[in-house]
Amino acid sequence: MTGEPSATAPGPDGAPGSEPATVLVVDDTTIPRVALARGVEREGHRVLQAADGREALRVLAEQPVDMVLLDLVMPDLDGFGVLEAMRADPALRRIPVLVVSASEATEDVARAIGMGAIDCLPKPFEPALLRVRLRTALEQQRLRRLEQDYLRQELALRQQERLAMLGRLSAGLGHELNNPAAAALASSRRLREAVVRADELMPMIAADPHCSELVAAATAALGYQDGPGAPGAGRPQSERVDAVEAALAARGVPEAWRLADELAGAGLDGDVVERALDTPADPVLATEWLRVRAEVRAAVWRIATSVERMAGLTSALRRYSYLDRAPQQDVDVRTGIEDTLTILAHKVPAGVRIERDLGERVPRIEAYGGQLNQVWTNLVDNALDAVGDEGRITVRVRPAAGGVEVVVADDGGGIAPELLADVFDPFVTTKPPGQGTGLGLNVAHQIVTDVHGGRLTVQSAPGRTAFTVWLPLRSPERSPKEADGSPPDP
Repeated sequence: MTGEPSATAPGPDGAPGSEPATVLVVDDTTIPRVALARGVEREGHRVLQAADGREALRVLAEQPVDMVLLDLVMPDLDGFGVLEAMRADPALRRIPVLVVSASEATEDVARAIGMGAIDCLPKPFEPALLRVRLRTALEQQRLRRLEQDYLRQELALRQQERLAMLGRLSAGLGHELNNPAAAALASSRRLREAVVRADELMPMIAADPHCSELVAAATAALGYQDGPGAPGAGRPQSERVDAVEAALAARGVPEAWRLADELAGAGLDGDVVERALDTPADPVLATEWLRVRAEVRAAVWRIATSVERMAGLTSALRRYSYLDRAPQQDVDVRTGIEDTLTILAHKVPAGVRIERDLGERVPRIEAYGGQLNQVWTNLVDNALDAVGDEGRITVRVRPAAGGVEVVVADDGGGIAPELLADVFDPFVTTKPPGQGTGLGLNVAHQIVTDVHGGRLTVQSAPGRTAFTVWLPLRSPERSPKEADGSPPDP
């Protein structure tokens, strides 16, 4: 294990800075080194000793150390060399170093502090001053370690929030894709069966003396449909079935009631059937040919519409995630919101109405599109939670002074006044325990303000809550880590 700071526990008296720590005392002169070591031990800390700079670095590489008392003037590798080596090592650079030097060597002390030392303990040292410097430095180190732990936990929770959102979106998208995929699969099977039946009918049609009239009548009749074999076109289904059955019965077709269901299900109406059968050809053969042709057309239409729906969903997802694109580019906010609403469509209850007011002449902005889509997802998702099974959500986009304004409003119960001022803070949530981390709005606020230099505000009262986002036309320059929304390094 390298010389990272060790975990400490509260000391016997529980006073700040009194936790037992591991302190490395580095001095090439034995008597001052032993005196410092004993002074540190009297404060309840564990002491390691090194007689020169190289031994100090070896100890730091082998054992966890919380603090270093470092003499500056040493042969071979002096204190400045140790400070330089520690600053270059990520595992060592955060260990506090208290330099030990003669009080008159102010230039050396200033140089050491410039290289990362936190303070100076004059030689010869005073026990009271040693006690204060030790406690102060170790308390600062403890607070810094707590801050690091907090940031690591916050980052882990942010990543958890993103993964949870990705899981929810993936599940919803899977559901949305499953329906058209299942429809396309079922239609392809029916199309295969219809093609096989058409091949079986071809010899019989060719043998009929009125073959050309039969085929022409069926083709012309199908052209009278309201749509390309779309079930439900025209009159209600029950009326269509009755009309088709009457047309078949009038031509003496057996089992007209059974065939009527199939023909009406393929999108045909009574007048279509009458036109198709208005030939001298065998009415049974003409009916069967009409049924097969209608089924082919209906199956092709269903497959086409299902594939178009799947293609639209995958295109929306590609735009939503900004795959294969530069992270920062010219972004159409309206497109991002439309794609977000498409991705979240599976979550919208039947009683919830989403009104889009996406405006005109809205300028494109320079932004991180994928990050902004996370903002829209969080805001719309929160609005859906707020309205429950019935309500209205309004999404409005407008050009604003120097940028673009987006408002996501709902008519839910509103945010409690005692939470409103803190709603963008981490871990603040109005959801029941276990249903939210309280990081969604915090992440959205960070993306809007820190990453894009914009503003995110909220107004809420019973019956109306509105989140307003203002984004500038150009975002400030950000590092990849900052653009990703990650907390800064501690």
